[in-house]
This record gives sequence, C-alpha cells and structure tokens, in this order.
Amino acid sequence: MANNLGSFDVAIVGGGPGGSTLAALLAKQGRTVCVVERDEFPRFRIGESLLPFSMDTFRETGVLEKIERDGYMVKHGARFVVDETGEEECFWFRNGLDEEHPFAFQVQRAPFDKLLLEHAVGLGAKLFQPLSATGFRAESGQAVLETEQGEIAAQVVADVSGRWTFMSGRQKQRKLHPSHRKLSVFGHFKGVVRDESDEGNIIIARFGDAKMGWFWLIPFSDGTTSVGVVADSGYFRETGQSPAEFFHNSVEASRSIGPRMTDAELIGELHSEADFSYTSERHVADRLIKVGDAGAFIDPVFSSGVFLSVKAADMAAKEIARAFETGDFSEGAFSDYEKKVRQGTKVFWAFIDAFYNKEFLKQMVTSRRRPLLQKSITSLLAGDIYNPSNQLISFLTGEGGAYADEELQLLMG
Repeated sequence: MANNLGSFDVAIVGGGPGGSTLAALLAKQGRTVCVVERDEFPRFRIGESLLPFSMDTFRETGVLEKIERDGYMVKHGARFVVDETGEEECFWFRNGLDEEHPFAFQVQRAPFDKLLLEHAVGLGAKLFQPLSATGFRAESGQAVLETEQGEIAAQVVADVSGRWTFMSGRQKQRKLHPSHRKLSVFGHFKGVVRDESDEGNIIIARFGDAKMGWFWLIPFSDGTTSVGVVADSGYFRETGQSPAEFFHNSVEASRSIGPRMTDAELIGELHSEADFSYTSERHVADRLIKVGDAGAFIDPVFSSGVFLSVKAADMAAKEIARAFETGDFSEGAFSDYEKKVRQGTKVFWAFIDAFYNKEFLKQMVTSRRRPLLQKSITSLLAGDIYNPSNQLISFLTGEGGAYADEELQLLMG
C-alpha cells in the first residue's frame, strides 16, 4: 500500500510563480492546499522581466509589498530596436490604453521564486520539497497525486510544473509549435552599458529576417544584466557554431548590442535552450487543471511567460472556487478556463507573428506618429490582452495578416 502523504482540497505540482500564486490565492480562499516541488530553491530560471498586468494578482496575494521591499529593478517600459537601421521606440506603460498599470519589475528568478513560494507557505500552504510527482489518477470522488514518497489525495490537482509539463508529457499531448523552432543562448553579465533615461526598461533588438532573431537586455538592481539571443534553430545549425560561439559572434556583429557589451564580463556560464514553444491538446481534464507553462509556452519576445502563468493561476483559482461551490470537478466544468487561457495565448501568438514581420516591426518603431497605435501596442506589451477596446487585438487575431502601413492607417488613423 502506498504511503499516504495527506489529503487536501487542492494539490499543486510546481512551486514556480504560477504554482506559488495559485497556492496563495487558494489559501486566502480558506482552502487546504499543498505544493509539490521537485527542485530545491533557490535555483536558476530564465523569464526575468515581469509585466504590469501581473501586479494586481501579486497585490491580491499580499506579496507585492514584499517584492517592492526587496528592491527589484522597476520596469516602466520596453524599448524596441531595429539592429540594422538603429530605428527604435520606447513604449512607456503609463501611456497605454489603461493608465492604471504603469510599472512592473525585472527579477532574478532564484530569489524571486523563493520569495513567492515562502509567501504561499506563510499563508498556510503545505510544501513538499524536494519531491517529484510521478503520476495522477481521477477516482470516484477524488483525485490522487502520486509522488516518489507516496500519494496525496485531493479534490483537484493543478499541474503548474512549468516546461517539465508533468501531465501533458504523460498524456502525450505536448505539441511543438511547427513554425517557431528557436534556439536561445543567455547569461548574466556585469559591465553592460545602460541608458540612464530608462535604465530599468527591457531592450529588445531585432536583427535580420524572421529566420534570424533578436536580443534581450534585462537590467537588474544589483548592476548585472541578463543578456540573451534568440534565433531560428535552422539558421543556428547552418552556422556550424556552438551555442557559446553563436552568442558571442552575434553580439559582436550587432550594431545596437555590441557596443553595450564591449567591457561586459560573464558571470557563471552561458545557458541554452532549443525548440521551447509548444502547446497542449487540452488544458483540463476531470479533476485536473493545467496552469501556465504546464499547458503551453510561447516565444518569449514579449516577456509573457511569468505573466501568463500568474494570470492563469488567478483564473484557475476562480474556476476552482466555483467547482467547490457546485461540487462539479469534471472536465466540462473547467471549459471556460480553457477557453480564456487559449484566448490569451492566441493574442500573444498573433502579436509575436507580427513582430517577426518586418512591415509590422517598422510600424512599431515609428508608431509615435500614430498615438492610438502606440497606445494599443503599449497595452499589449503590458499584458492587457483581454481588453475589448483594443482594436489592435481583433486586427492581429483576425483573418488579415497584412501589416502594411495602409492597413494600420485605416485601423488606427
């Protein structure tokens, strides 16, 4: 007989930002909740630039005050650069369609994730760490989460396991995005040149065509900077270079990033990841709900990863509360959650596809001459993806796909 590790209202697999946020929200609802996390914290993770529309959820859980206390770099906007021409535009969050979300933070994930998890535990969540989940089954009247040390009974299990994709992998539902096979190489550096006027803002520099890629620069409050390059996997293979060689050669060739890295010194080692964009055929099942990267991960150009996990955690908490009210934990009961998650992902994917189109990128970096277009882009960059008043959302997700100036002129004036 398997060892019984306890019974809870909700068992959560994964203690990253999505799992910790979901645990905190459920604990504040008065639910008994446990978090099963396989890694010891702190540990390195990428995904270091937050979006303003996560701040409301952090405020609701009570952790926002702690984030502010710990002195993370404040992010007021995002600067986009065309590497070949030097054209650029900074999108300040205060200038979006919704002016009530003017800032976010740049965070080193090791201490940040630890902070969020400890906050959830402080609210009453039970933590099993390090402990790996090994299986899931829905039985009559309950769900059972199987782990290396025994079983946990719950009314519902939330898979927030990140790119490990605990359940999607077991269900063989994980599907790579066919047209976004990318490689990323990244690391932390000291000595990267910053702009005093917008020191806390992320910089995204696009180079080459869609098969080439882009750089990110994310500044931290301790003076270090996260620097990464993302490119088409096929293009990378054609170069015949190692990931480290590709990174350094790309930086050296860049007109916008190279000069900032002249005196930069790598801290630790470079990391690389490949073919990281995927989705799951289903985000829900009987007594199971997938949150954030456990269900899908998209191209990171707009720093959407943590935001989508936290937003999904907020929606999942509401859906789970409704399930406890009705007593219905079936797949059908969670269908609204799945629709909302897919809708948000669709908006970001449409925005990402537009970014890789040179014509739309041109409109981005010259959007100052059309204030409504700039406001609409700014709102998407802030994470305001469910705003029905943003006409750019319907334009990008519609049947069009043409990003020429005349189309946007008709839309945005």
